[in-house]
Amino acid sequence: MDMQLLEGLSWFRGSSVRIRRAGLEVHVDPRGVPDTGTADYILLTHPHYDNFSEDDIHRLRTPDTVVIAPVGMKKQLGDVDHFLRPGDMLQLRGLDVLALPAYNEDRHFHPAESGWLGYVFTVGGVTYYHAGDTDPIEAISAVRCNVAFLPVDERYTMGPSGAAEAARACSADVVVPIHWPDSSQDRSPAEELTRILPDKVRIIEPEG
Repeated sequence: MDMQLLEGLSWFRGSSVRIRRAGLEVHVDPRGVPDTGTADYILLTHPHYDNFSEDDIHRLRTPDTVVIAPVGMKKQLGDVDHFLRPGDMLQLRGLDVLALPAYNEDRHFHPAESGWLGYVFTVGGVTYYHAGDTDPIEAISAVRCNVAFLPVDERYTMGPSGAAEAARACSADVVVPIHWPDSSQDRSPAEELTRILPDKVRIIEPEG
């Protein structure tokens, strides 16, 4: 496992991830972020309460912050720089972004028709895949990444076995499990993924 790929990474809770690399600060689904830093980019996957915090967005945002969100979030956020649909691409200063679908196949929590997103983005020569809240859907097989942030909740998203399937599909060098149960801090889903993919998984302790 290349530990340099994990430099500058923080996980806070749920799907909230921060990357500080190449002079940029990138947040995905900021929620529970400590009062430090300001965001160059904020990427939002969908509007569920455990993924979306207007307070965190407001605190991290500056006049220069670029906010990216699914088209389906126009009701929640009118002041967004880029609304994307699955398959859309952006080339921004220091950040290339591809929007991917994120949905459940056999459950109703995250329907495909909502157009909610995961993201593939490159910062400082490292390509990250943040899956959002999803099952191991076919679109993941088109992803190639160095670091994959994959949910392991199992009730609302893929569980450890599905995350292992997704990790293989996207050829990730390093897999970071996210979306553990916040209330109990139950490590078992992340540890189960580590058991399945011992050479790839790195558990990051939540900050904040």
